[in-house]
Amino acid sequence: MRSIVVTGMTEKNDYRDHWQRYRRLRNINFVVVACYVPVTMAFALLGTWLLGSLVPGFVVAGAFMVTFMVLGIKLQAWRCPRCGKRFSAKWWYNKGLMARKCVHCGLPKYTESGEVETTLKL
Repeated sequence: MRSIVVTGMTEKNDYRDHWQRYRRLRNINFVVVACYVPVTMAFALLGTWLLGSLVPGFVVAGAFMVTFMVLGIKLQAWRCPRCGKRFSAKWWYNKGLMARKCVHCGLPKYTESGEVETTLKL
């Protein structure tokens, strides 16, 4: 039995939704980082002024840290839409947000579609 590998078929994988979710998660992460100090300071000052305690500031700071940690783990464990492996990491290194392409299959970041390689058996 012979097999022929055909590329460039009309079959396409659409990665747009995958990358849109990634961008949303990345942007939320940036907003959390940018808002951490001002929001925590505001709650600490308001807590001191209204309640005479820094506890509200510590609670908000803890919530931001947990949120940042969860978002960071999700971003680090992000799966490549083509190969399904971790996009930016192998077992011995992790490029994190700086990865420009999948470290396993080479899919460029934010690629919206990819042609599927089809094998025809004769």
